[in-house]
Amino acid sequence: MSAIERPAKNVGGLERQAQPQLTRLFSTTSNQFPEAVSMPSRKSGRAFLAAIAQLPKRLFQTVFRVVPYPTKPGLIRIGNPGQSSPVLVTTNYDLTVRRMCRALKELDCYLLIAPAAGVDVWCAATGGRFTIDSVISVLKTSRIGKLVKHRRLILPQLSATGINIFELRKRSGWSAVFGPIRAEDIPSYLASRRRPESMTRISFAIPERLEMATAMWGSLSLRYTLFPSLIFGWKTAPWFVLILAVISVGVALGCFALPGKTFVQKAGFLGLFGIIGLVGMRLFPWHPGASFVIQWTVLLAFASFLVGTAFPSYSPLWPCGYSKLFYGACDLRLAVVEDRCIGCKMCDLVCPVECFTLTGNRKMVFDNPEICIGCGACLIQCPTEAIINEVADEHRLQTAHG
Repeated sequence: MSAIERPAKNVGGLERQAQPQLTRLFSTTSNQFPEAVSMPSRKSGRAFLAAIAQLPKRLFQTVFRVVPYPTKPGLIRIGNPGQSSPVLVTTNYDLTVRRMCRALKELDCYLLIAPAAGVDVWCAATGGRFTIDSVISVLKTSRIGKLVKHRRLILPQLSATGINIFELRKRSGWSAVFGPIRAEDIPSYLASRRRPESMTRISFAIPERLEMATAMWGSLSLRYTLFPSLIFGWKTAPWFVLILAVISVGVALGCFALPGKTFVQKAGFLGLFGIIGLVGMRLFPWHPGASFVIQWTVLLAFASFLVGTAFPSYSPLWPCGYSKLFYGACDLRLAVVEDRCIGCKMCDLVCPVECFTLTGNRKMVFDNPEICIGCGACLIQCPTEAIINEVADEHRLQTAHG
């Protein structure tokens, strides 16, 4: 085993402690354990202790998900892979690697961990950290080409925003396909080698919304609690953090139902209830003072604004306003040039929502622009450049003509 290779057991956590396929890489003999203690009970105890030891890291990754958390790039052998076993690729974000290992624990395969600054797949690919160079780098350093007789990679679908599979093949000699969006669908995909539509579309169910609400709350609390504390004193800090938590969860759970066109309006609607309650308390004999009402009104308004502006960047279904505001990302107004389209459906295969439809004349049309999240995967992957961004084209024309 080369120095760059490592068993999935080392990547961290309870799931790999309990995987029989992976623990075979570290065989132990029965005489290492006292006869009075059975092997299963000893393993269960070690697994429990390992799970407890991992709790702080898992809590940190859940609450502060936006913080990069890299693990070592390289090759992970899962099970007993052979020369024909599939080769999957992901980024070196620790949480992603652990979830991939958990999803693949019953399989025999290779998992390549590409260097991507410890960021998750979608953010790393869109932000230019998970690129063709990243994939080529791990292909070379892992020497995976000597372990398999095929030259086929399975990339995560959400990497389509940054990795052009046609260019990857030209530069590396490895062909690539996009696998399912969710790691738990990979075993079914590998068994059938087919991706039904359910594997190619993103979802935003209640557990996913609560997970993102927790991450958003952690990020906003870390960055903005200082401001109300400086104005009203440090005693307001825990109350402001609590307000952020309540509004974050409320917006996440009610993102489809709350009134308002923007999420600032949706979050403001929740904050308004709190403000109305504060004003209503003034009607009671034991009502709080005016300064208390003003202070809490400011806290509610500020928290509502922060959650409303941040929520789209923590959701997979709405374009991120931060990208345009802070990074200068241009608007997208996509269109399909019919004469260039060859009907390969690549745009539809990488679209995480459902923006494209194949017409009777075997041409793709961009017929659902209202649900487009602006990820740009179709622009990157179209082999004939049939998909264009009309906003960018107009900007180039204006620049060219002064």
